[in-house]
Amino acid sequence: MQIKRFRGTDMNDALQQVKKSMGNDAIILSTRHVRGGGGTFGLFGKPMLEVTAARDTDENGGEASALLAALPRGLPKGRRAGSATQGESEFLRQMMTKNRQETENLLAPLQDEIYELKQILHSVGESHREQLHDSSALTQIQSEITEIRQALHGLSAQSAGLRDADFPENLIVLYQQLIFSGMEEKFSRRLVEESLRNIPDKEMNEFSYVKIFLARMLMKIIQVTGGIRVEPNQQKIIALVGPTGVGKTTTVAKLASEQHLKYRRSVGLITIDTFRIAAVEQLKVYAKIMGLPITVVTGKVDLERAIAEFAGHDVIFVDTGGRSQRDDLQMAQLYEMFGGEHPIEIYLTISATTKDTDQIEITRRFGQIPLAGVVYTKLDESTVFGPIFNHSIRFKSPIAYLTTGQKVPEDIEVATKERLVDLLLNIAGG
Repeated sequence: MQIKRFRGTDMNDALQQVKKSMGNDAIILSTRHVRGGGGTFGLFGKPMLEVTAARDTDENGGEASALLAALPRGLPKGRRAGSATQGESEFLRQMMTKNRQETENLLAPLQDEIYELKQILHSVGESHREQLHDSSALTQIQSEITEIRQALHGLSAQSAGLRDADFPENLIVLYQQLIFSGMEEKFSRRLVEESLRNIPDKEMNEFSYVKIFLARMLMKIIQVTGGIRVEPNQQKIIALVGPTGVGKTTTVAKLASEQHLKYRRSVGLITIDTFRIAAVEQLKVYAKIMGLPITVVTGKVDLERAIAEFAGHDVIFVDTGGRSQRDDLQMAQLYEMFGGEHPIEIYLTISATTKDTDQIEITRRFGQIPLAGVVYTKLDESTVFGPIFNHSIRFKSPIAYLTTGQKVPEDIEVATKERLVDLLLNIAGG
């Protein structure tokens, strides 16, 4: 990051220097008044304004996909937060308990600048009380304060990627939070634009209302499966596919444990992970601990035979070896494996630490197999969750489960809209 200081006669002069030296993407870190060469600030000498600016020198970027129809349109203007559905109510109430403090923290830099200006005015008033009776001098000072506040607001919008400074401050703060969380710029901008169109003007200055409105929009976008649903007297076959190292074998063990211990269903395990012997042995250990039958297969014919042998079980889990989405031979073998007569629900397994661009490539390659949904693993190893929403918007794939560690069976949970929005907006503060 490049950081520089600039001095100008006023805010406009300083901003012009910032723009000329560092470009439109520079961010104002702080401003302060310094004494010029002529006398006391504000009355006798010409004031100087020192601006500290920064510019991120990382030029990484990527082509953003167009926002799909998953984003809601035509939300009822003026619909209040209290009209949330019963399933959303508790989640939305949690937001109210922390967002005011959060607002203060996010706006602290601007508040500091305003406080400093108030202190300057007070100092000038004490030292030159008689001059303050001069309405023209006081008007000039007040005008400069207004100019600085407007410039800071405009620059904040510009640094956030919102070139239109007409966006209210609360939307700028939330837009920045979405971007910092890894959500694609086009998707984030569409969300704040929809919010701007649908939130009443009188509510726009209430951060609680704006954040709840945005959370409800996000909950309309994201899709979830509600976990694995097994109908009475109907067998369910589940297979996990995905690249190497995302934790498929451990996730299969967690899911099998859930079905066997929590729902008391009979479970059979099949592994076709012939690339890594250790993974086969790992699943065998889990199967032995839980008392579940397991079969190792090497091809499509063996898979069909193993499924037939487990005909009396409620649920069958199929563990597959990790495949590189760029290895055409491995992908062709995987496609061939699932072309049999038995209906299999196939879930793509993706690590939450996977880059957004890699998630696109992985989904397009594995998506040649009909996918029932997505399982996101290793949430405990990631700090940004916007790519999960990017994926949901692009591919409209429902999310089934989230895993949060290595422990079996504890570190797995059914994906819910509330949990996913909490990850993005950090409502619970975890």
